[in-house]
Amino acid sequence: MGVLAFIMMRSTRNILAGLIIIGLVSCLGIKSVDKMTYIGNFKERQYDFFESFRHNQHKDFYYELPFELKFGGIRPFPIDSTGKKDYSWLRKSENLKIAFNAFSTIGLDKFVSKDKYFENNNDWCCDTEWENKSLNEIVIGFIESDTTIKGTDYFSKFWERRRLENNLTETYQIFVQIDRFYNHNKQNAATHLTDTVLIGLLDFDTKLIHSDSIAYTRNVIDYFDYLKSVGLDYSAYKLINDNPILILDKNIRDSLIMTMRYDTLSYKDWITLDDNMSGWITGDYYPDSNRNYGP
Repeated sequence: MGVLAFIMMRSTRNILAGLIIIGLVSCLGIKSVDKMTYIGNFKERQYDFFESFRHNQHKDFYYELPFELKFGGIRPFPIDSTGKKDYSWLRKSENLKIAFNAFSTIGLDKFVSKDKYFENNNDWCCDTEWENKSLNEIVIGFIESDTTIKGTDYFSKFWERRRLENNLTETYQIFVQIDRFYNHNKQNAATHLTDTVLIGLLDFDTKLIHSDSIAYTRNVIDYFDYLKSVGLDYSAYKLINDNPILILDKNIRDSLIMTMRYDTLSYKDWITLDDNMSGWITGDYYPDSNRNYGP
């Protein structure tokens, strides 16, 4: 082989290698851009309790609850006037036990501190029996009320709604256990009715709500991994990508997003998909103007 031919062949190999490298880099670049440009069809499992719970990070919302407990309304029916489920999951007696066991496992005072529990306030809406009362007074009021009569006072109507929903006994026992915890320092006994995913989600939410700026970032990344592990990939995406509280380096955020499974879709196509719209962190609240909100 002549020297010229050898040089040309070597040059050709170098050019080919260069093209391959450029091609690979281009592919990776496009994938990265696509990941940022396209929302994608992220996996988002629909857990039954999503109908009654959703994530909320606002510290001034329902005291310090890091989620919205959507167990309200005077209508003991499974469907509200908008055609959506009316807190049906939480109205079932076994699910009430599951939910309360989740709160107790994490610690009731992680959701409502003892100071807040005994603090009088005027935040209750619409001339209710609760005006200027503490949660302690309200709970004791329910415990001491007569659950057996059909009267016109608030407590009687409350217990009648619980009777219609077949959860009166469970609701009463929850009030008793709350009182035991805050007034007698007695921890509630755990039951076999548990939901490990609900406990995990609430546990991470309470960690976020009580984190300082340094711990918050670390807990968000752990939460991100947990959300993916339980099939809530889109909630994981929203947690790190649309979180005004989070301060995260773009490279770290992009590297986290690149670990996610997705199908590339345009935003126009994605927005029509229902499975990404009602997750733990992605679910929207739906107000029903024909309902009088309250337990």
